[in-house]
Amino acid sequence: MLNLETFKANWDKQFPDINLHKTHFIIAVSGGVDSVVLAHLLHALKASCTIAHVNFQLRGAESVRDENFVRDYAAQLTIPIEIHACETAKYAETYKMGIQQAAREIRYAWFGALTDSISKNKQEQVVLLTAHHADDQVETVLMQLFRGTGIHGLTGIPARRKDVLNIARPLLIFSKDEIKAYAATNGLSYVEDSSNEKNDYTRNLIRNQLLPQVATIYPMVQENILSTSQKLKEAEEIVIQTVEAFWKKGFQYKKGIPSIPIAYWQKVKGNATFTWGLIKQYGFKPQQIEEVYKIIEGNKGAFIASTTHKFINWDGHIQIVSNELEKEYLTIYENVISNNETVNLKFGALKFEIVENYTDLFIDKDPKFAYLDASKIEWPLLYRSWESTDYFYPLGLRKKKKLNQFLGNLKLSPKHKERVTVISVSSKICWIVGKRIDDRFKISSTTKNILKISWEEAK
Repeated sequence: MLNLETFKANWDKQFPDINLHKTHFIIAVSGGVDSVVLAHLLHALKASCTIAHVNFQLRGAESVRDENFVRDYAAQLTIPIEIHACETAKYAETYKMGIQQAAREIRYAWFGALTDSISKNKQEQVVLLTAHHADDQVETVLMQLFRGTGIHGLTGIPARRKDVLNIARPLLIFSKDEIKAYAATNGLSYVEDSSNEKNDYTRNLIRNQLLPQVATIYPMVQENILSTSQKLKEAEEIVIQTVEAFWKKGFQYKKGIPSIPIAYWQKVKGNATFTWGLIKQYGFKPQQIEEVYKIIEGNKGAFIASTTHKFINWDGHIQIVSNELEKEYLTIYENVISNNETVNLKFGALKFEIVENYTDLFIDKDPKFAYLDASKIEWPLLYRSWESTDYFYPLGLRKKKKLNQFLGNLKLSPKHKERVTVISVSSKICWIVGKRIDDRFKISSTTKNILKISWEEAK
């Protein structure tokens, strides 16, 4: 049953990282019952909100009716509103895609721009809320199954995403019937999208014809699909952890280049789950899995490219090389300290110093200096550009954080973010150069010798 109490209880369980009263919410409102109820719930909880409505201009007067309805509803709730009108059909024709794909691209591109705009004026996090519900989840799982998918596709719509947009879907556990019952109980009016009754789209066909027919044989079909999807989510977590642990163990840096021994890869030869778990991080598509296998078995110099990386067969390893020309890798040996050398690099210069018998050295908190426990350092060090798969333990924290997320929080310009470099000890990052050291390498009361590294950024 959906009411304010069950909604709040589910929120606290699913979104412990989102404080309802310290967050600004952008609520995607179409005018249908789902989004109308979602806006009503957030308003009842006295959350800070903006209503966002996209007029796709696909249904003539009905699209105008929907926009006017949402405007009136926002005024009734005294919630600010943003409207985006777009020529969806023209966009789809220009970029050679279906109407639904075009609408999705337009919608989320605008939501992203709106989130960025509001974030600049707010001191709190901004989260986009969409009104996807349990029925949507069932339809999505079936569509993925029929298209042919791996385990991830069968987990359906995620309740929370932070990768591209900061999105939460708080109605995902509630059914359409529960949402309609809430609207009736609270006297909420809403508009109906006439296109939902047409079977021109796959989702509508599944909703209007397939599921009702299956329900005559399996009355609990929706509940069963949702239960299976949840079990697959749990199974996927186990698979992800297993795959990540496997590749982490095999990862090497050969002459400063990220590499995986071909002999190690062949331990999971032909296993698409393991292969996909690695290559998806580097811009490759599922359809390229077979091509990757050919590279592994190919001659020295054979390669395959994605939009961001190349996999190159070289000296018994698969090298993982970024396509970006500004990427930089350099192995730094211990003799640079004894020779008091300054290492000149593309984006700046590094200087290393060993401080022996540390007692009361002045620690400069300027981020261009790193003070590391020398006993935890193994030579050589690797200075390199950061990768999308990197993570570290920021100083002061005891849990790991994806480097991409850490840099995103710094709100660097795209060019500045691209030029961020790291220094690593074996496979562990010890310093995000000029930004933050890793907590695992910090000095402590038992530290005897310190490795001090200075960074001077190129002008």
